[in-house]
Amino acid sequence: MSAKTPPKCPPEGDHLLLAKIKQAIGPAYLAHGVTPEGHLCVMVQADKIREVASAVKSMGFDHVLSLSAIDYMAEKKFVVTYIFASYLSPELKGQLLHVRTEIPRDNPKIASIADIFPSADYEERECHEMFGIWFEGNTHMGKRFLLDPDCCIDEKTGKPLYPLRKDFKVPDWGLMG
Repeated sequence: MSAKTPPKCPPEGDHLLLAKIKQAIGPAYLAHGVTPEGHLCVMVQADKIREVASAVKSMGFDHVLSLSAIDYMAEKKFVVTYIFASYLSPELKGQLLHVRTEIPRDNPKIASIADIFPSADYEERECHEMFGIWFEGNTHMGKRFLLDPDCCIDEKTGKPLYPLRKDFKVPDWGLMG
């Protein structure tokens, strides 16, 4: 039995930031929804992620609270999710902006936004180690960050394995008796 894959974007709904976001990100906008918690979620074009990050920064979002991915293995895609927040803007306090984009699973690359939002650096590095997503422009790509240097290496090929991909097989380390 496999787990049900979550929707890529929550159901559409009205949100007070929607018009401003659409205006700020322009043609990068693809779709939107509102999370059950009331946060705006926008789907954007992957090749526009740097422009989107710059636009939301100009609006007053001052950090990346979270960055992760979901493996849609059957569709051969990853959905990369950025959650932007603000400590400083009174208008944006309490608002979490979810920005999602799809990238191909067989060539998982997307531009880094760590130079725009330094708080994205560790998140990109973690996402790389766990999913194998390459954040182009992040100078730490390919280096171990969280995992032990000897962990998750294919013994036959010497290539890294990514533990949060759905096709990752937990090795038998003989720990279960």
